[in-house]
Amino acid sequence: MQLYVDSFGASLRIKNGMFWVKPAKSEGRLFPVRTVNAIFLTKGVHTSTDALLLAIENAIPVLLIDGIGHPVGQIWGGQYGSIATIRKQQALLATHPQGLLWIRDLMVQKLEGQLGVVRRWQESHPSLNTEKIDASVRVIYNMTQRYRALSLAKAENIEETKASFRGWEGTASRHYFACLSAMLPERFQFSKRTKRPAYDNFNALLNYLYGILYSQVHLALMKAGIDPYMSILHADQYSRPTFVYDVIEIYRHWMEIVAVRLCVKERLPENAFTVPDPKVGVWLNRPAKPVVVNACFDFLNEKVEYKGLVRKRLTHIDLDAQRWAGEFQKMGF
Repeated sequence: MQLYVDSFGASLRIKNGMFWVKPAKSEGRLFPVRTVNAIFLTKGVHTSTDALLLAIENAIPVLLIDGIGHPVGQIWGGQYGSIATIRKQQALLATHPQGLLWIRDLMVQKLEGQLGVVRRWQESHPSLNTEKIDASVRVIYNMTQRYRALSLAKAENIEETKASFRGWEGTASRHYFACLSAMLPERFQFSKRTKRPAYDNFNALLNYLYGILYSQVHLALMKAGIDPYMSILHADQYSRPTFVYDVIEIYRHWMEIVAVRLCVKERLPENAFTVPDPKVGVWLNRPAKPVVVNACFDFLNEKVEYKGLVRKRLTHIDLDAQRWAGEFQKMGF
C-alpha cells in the first residue's frame, strides 16, 4: 500500500505504533507499518519526526511531491539498499555508445505503446475518420524503424545520435497527440501537447497523471539502487531526476489511456479545472484530484501481461527497475 497524502491541512503522525493519517476536516485512519511500502506528501501536509523516523527504520521511502505529483525531495536513511557497482556502471553507461542502444530499446517500446493505444482505439471505433489517423500511424511506425536501425557503429557520435533521438521522438509525439485529440469529446480536444504550464484541460489532466507516474518510477529506481539523477539521454539538470525522465517514456501511454477514459466517460466533475493565473496556465482543481488519483491507481493496480508475466502494472515498474539494475551491474566497458 502507498500512502498518498495530498490534502491541505492533513497530518501524518504515529498512533499506537501505526501511521495515522488525518485529513483536515474528517476522521483519521490508522495504517499498520507492515502494509505501507511508500509515503507521498504534498505541500500543506503536517507530519511528525516520529512518523518520519518510523518510515526510515522500516525502509519505507518518503517522497515530497509538488502540486502535480513530481518528486521534489525525499527522506531516507542515507544508504542505498544495493551495491554501489550498479551506480558506477550506470555512470559509465551514460557516456558510452552502448547507453544509446539501451535508450534505443526504450524508445522503440515507447512508440510501440503509442501505436497500441491508437490501433486499439481504431478497432473499437470503426466509424472514426481514419485517413488522418492512418497517416499518423505510418509516421510513428517509421520513427520506430529508425530507432531499430541504429547499430553500435552508428552510435559512436553520442551527441549527434542523441539529437537524432530527440528529433524522431518529437516527430512521433506530434502525430500521436494529434491522434489522442481526435479520440476525445470536442470540449477536451487540443491543438498540441503543452507541459508546464498547460493551456487546455486535457493537458492539465495529463500533467497531473504524469506527476503521479513520475513519483512511482522515481520510487522504483530508488528501491532498485539506481541513481534517479544520472541520465543517459536527457541532459543533466541541477536537482532534477533526469534518469526518471529517460525511463518514464515507456509507461507514459498508461497515463494517456487513463486520461482519455476519464474524458470520454465523463468521469470528471464540472469544476475539474481552474486557471489561478494566466502565467501558470490550467490546473486540475481540488474536487477532481481524488477522482483522478483513484482512477490512476485503479489502473496501475490492474494485473496485465507484460514481458511474459502477469502482474500489477505497478509491480511491472518495480520489476523493470530491478532488471535494469542487474543489467548495469553485469555490463563491462
